[in-house]
Amino acid sequence: MSQRNVEVHDRVVEAVNAREVPEDVLAPGFRMENRASAATDYTYYGARGWNEWMSDLFESFADGARYAVEEIFAVGDDFVVAAFSVIGRGARSGQPLEFRWAGVTWFRDGKAIRAVGYTSRREALEAVGLLD
Repeated sequence: MSQRNVEVHDRVVEAVNAREVPEDVLAPGFRMENRASAATDYTYYGARGWNEWMSDLFESFADGARYAVEEIFAVGDDFVVAAFSVIGRGARSGQPLEFRWAGVTWFRDGKAIRAVGYTSRREALEAVGLLD
């Protein structure tokens, strides 16, 4: 199951870079939460919420910004913990702009059920019980 979760995770990254909603891998009831200082401080629900999240995430960037998984920290039977980034140029300034955060995506039956963005690797690992 762990490898399948990584493959779904990879599919999500491809979808974000194509600015598409990966409806095929979002479970019914999917929700995405972001802690203050992560990408946004809001909770998004379902495919519609995913689209809103992408809009909010990329609004500060000029066209061509890239979303990436920089490192996978941990993989479990029902989760992937990773470091994410968006790198590009500012929409208004044109200057280089980077945004980095850690996150956990939880899975059930090969579909993402929940994703949470955290301000640090430590917080993300704590969320899955790998740190005290």
